[in-house]
Amino acid sequence: MAEKKTPILYVDDDPRQLTAFKAAFRRDYDVFTANSAAEGKLILKSTPVAIILTDQRMPETTGVEFLESTVSEFPDLIRILVTGYADLKDVIGAINKGRVYCYLNKPWDEQELKVILKNASDICFTRRLLKEKQEMLQKTNNELEKFVYSASHDLRAPLMSIKGIINFAKTQSNYPQQEYLPMIERSIDRLDVFIGSIINYYQNVRLETQPSELDFKKMIQETWHSFDHVQEKAKIRFDFHVQQERIFKSDEFRLQVILNNLFLNAIRYQKKNDPEQFISVDVDVVDKFATLSIKDGGIGIDPEHMDRIFDMFYRATQEKPGSGLGLYITKEAVEKIGGEIEVKSQPGKGTTFKVTIPNQM
Repeated sequence: MAEKKTPILYVDDDPRQLTAFKAAFRRDYDVFTANSAAEGKLILKSTPVAIILTDQRMPETTGVEFLESTVSEFPDLIRILVTGYADLKDVIGAINKGRVYCYLNKPWDEQELKVILKNASDICFTRRLLKEKQEMLQKTNNELEKFVYSASHDLRAPLMSIKGIINFAKTQSNYPQQEYLPMIERSIDRLDVFIGSIINYYQNVRLETQPSELDFKKMIQETWHSFDHVQEKAKIRFDFHVQQERIFKSDEFRLQVILNNLFLNAIRYQKKNDPEQFISVDVDVVDKFATLSIKDGGIGIDPEHMDRIFDMFYRATQEKPGSGLGLYITKEAVEKIGGEIEVKSQPGKGTTFKVTIPNQM
């Protein structure tokens, strides 16, 4: 994929300077030009500019005044002042008020300016990378805090439940011991699901993506049959349709995680006494991407919860068991393979998840 060009804005009231600058640097940068400070401000508001150059001597607004006006609204801009007048006062003003990275004499030397722009562009890239790392670190720290709190609760709760059942059974000499086994089994199942979610989370974060050729029909059948032990599945009508006439490659492990979590959700949140419980899956594979739609006729999601259903450990309802990790891991897995996930839902009528993933051929 071609590297994205750094966007640069050059402001000068001399149209010849604007034309010369664009001709010299349009191959290496995404160049925007403006013939006044007012026009330059409009471009800044509509375009994510990284570097700005401006002439000092312009009518109505000087270059220093213009740069100063951008500091509060666009603090991350790299600013370069260009002037044909070696005025020390202008230089001091540019540094103190306009936060100028560099001061150039006019007419500018193309080779000199090329080096300056390259250095400025490298700074922009480093800043952007640092910002992304800081955001990722903050996200990781927030998730770790949630993880420690929720894991301690969700791991201990089933164990304490089992311990309580065992202690109670010891005091009931006349009560059939096998009556306690289903209760213990339910607690163990809760524990197993939570531990499985933790493993999936860890693997999704740590493992590199490994594209391989996928057979969607086979994956859907195998994933659905993996829930044969779940009692609720027996009542659900399951339909699926796959349109795949070409080779498609993606990360099989992460797609398996996505299908597993969405299927489990669709099973878990069916309406309990509804005789028409169903799950339908449609897969459409084209040259560059595949679209998966998983629809159910379940209890749906209240609008007040829609913005948070992909948050770590967030549960939209307490009526059904769950760790609150499933949809979070699903979204993380989708994004890890460059895809997108959307959800539409109506309370009492059901939910549809739409996943779009790119073909990594």
